[in-house]
Amino acid sequence: MLGGSAGQFVVGPIIEHGVSVHAFWVGMGAIILVNAAVLYFATPKEQIEPHLQEGSLGSLLMPYKVVFSNPQSYLCGAVAGLLFAPTTIGDMIWGVARFQKDLQLSYHDAVLIVSMVPLGWVFGCPLLGWVSDRIGRRKPVIMGSAAIMILAGVQIAFRPFPIPAKIAMFIFGVASGAAMIPYSIIKEVNPDNVKGSAAGGINFLVFAITAFMGPVYANHVGKGVGIEPDLTSNFQKGGLFWIACCAAAIVVSFFLRETGRAAHPQPAPK
Repeated sequence: MLGGSAGQFVVGPIIEHGVSVHAFWVGMGAIILVNAAVLYFATPKEQIEPHLQEGSLGSLLMPYKVVFSNPQSYLCGAVAGLLFAPTTIGDMIWGVARFQKDLQLSYHDAVLIVSMVPLGWVFGCPLLGWVSDRIGRRKPVIMGSAAIMILAGVQIAFRPFPIPAKIAMFIFGVASGAAMIPYSIIKEVNPDNVKGSAAGGINFLVFAITAFMGPVYANHVGKGVGIEPDLTSNFQKGGLFWIACCAAAIVVSFFLRETGRAAHPQPAPK
């Protein structure tokens, strides 16, 4: 998440000060290759049992059959996807353009404001995960965080209070850290032997939702960025998208199974 923040907070000024996009990607590719080499040599070797080395396609897909046969898996993916959509689509893809062209801010200011959301993840993900473990419940943290996201979205879009946009965006980012909690839930509602596949499955569902909603946002909000007669109204329309996603996440969360320890007390030791 810190890397996501740096992707805007650091890279934006680098591009602004003359580094070409081509040069940036070549440099990033070189860094990634070095990192991959270090990981390859530093990662301990696994001792894989012989009967696990050869497996049919059916045996490889069996864990996903278990995960995707569980309705709770789809609910986890829906909640996480709805909470991620405002940040991935509304902020990281369209955020700079919306603040720069609809609100007529400078490129530098737009990048600074938009980078506050992923910076909020840096604090929100561990904080909200800790709160969820502390109280022993998952759903109240998800719902409460989504409600805070709605309030922050109202402030960003309509500015009813004299709170700077970058502060509201940071609060939105902190609260959106709750999108990681369904990643825990999907592993808790599926058997232990498919937890890795469950994590892969929820990633698939989250990015499928993003891929579906991206063109919808582009068609109804993005195409008007900077060219609508009423630019402020177009900016607010984008804010309503954020709010609607968070409200939908709250509704879907009601159908999630509570997996926190407080909902399943352990018997006292004899």
